Amino acid sequence: MYYFIINPHSCTGKGIHIWHQVQKELDRRSIEYVSCLTTHAGHGRELAEHIFSENAGILKLVIIGGDGTVNEVVNGIPDIERAHIGYIPAGSSNDLGRSLGLSKNPLENLDRILNSKELHLMDMGLVTTPDKELHNVFLVSTGLGYDASVCREALHAPLKNFLNHIKLGKLTYIILALKQLFARPFMEGMISADGGPYKNYRKLLLVTSMIQKYEGGGMKMAPEADPNDGKLSICFVHGLSKPKLITILPFLLVGKHAGFRGVETFHCRELSVKLKSPQVIHLDGECPGDFSEVTVTCLHNKVQLLQ
Repeated sequence: MYYFIINPHSCTGKGIHIWHQVQKELDRRSIEYVSCLTTHAGHGRELAEHIFSENAGILKLVIIGGDGTVNEVVNGIPDIERAHIGYIPAGSSNDLGRSLGLSKNPLENLDRILNSKELHLMDMGLVTTPDKELHNVFLVSTGLGYDASVCREALHAPLKNFLNHIKLGKLTYIILALKQLFARPFMEGMISADGGPYKNYRKLLLVTSMIQKYEGGGMKMAPEADPNDGKLSICFVHGLSKPKLITILPFLLVGKHAGFRGVETFHCRELSVKLKSPQVIHLDGECPGDFSEVTVTCLHNKVQLLQ
């Protein structure tokens, strides 16, 4: 038995078209399945909670949608060890699919899932706040500041719907990245890695923790990231003027930003950030709010993928 959670509205309706293709193939093969379509924000989490509360043992759960849909669903699974997860990308950015090397053909992805002979283990991240207001996992990346502002605007931007319609959805993040670079004020705060001493930083643009190599529709933020090494790949940018940042941005897009003055990259198992004022955070492109203090932890090989 396979359980499918589908976001029919992902990528401006692409999700439902992909589901119709998948459903037709499932029926042709006489595969037993249960399907659930999301209808509102947060519904993927609710559906996952319901499926796992109503059914015992290990479940095969297939997600059709974008990175945000995957994030919702995974955060709804009460016991990740019980989940064997399949993924068929249907979003506008599809950074998880890109990082995993998945096909752009949904039926090829379905065939891979149905014929999976062994599980592919993968790390995931956990973000917490001292008051436990935030206790969410992520599979791609989480970031405070600039990249989160881009994600938050992209979630509600009419531009994204338009570009998705003409199959140029990835341009949304590039256009908004340029806009936010000028519009967004810098941050100030402290950063600590693996329990070490906090260091103060001024003019912080972003603090990003990556599991995968890509975020923001293909931006190679962490070219050295390994989703199986039990570590976060960290990138933060500080102490630079806006004109200087403009010159670095193209290198950031293609993963050639390491080594520039003001660009710090390293690997760690846990990152703690304390900012002087609350800032927007994203997890796999979803923005749960503004926070001034967070801890990001890598959970080694917790995700079991049908590959």
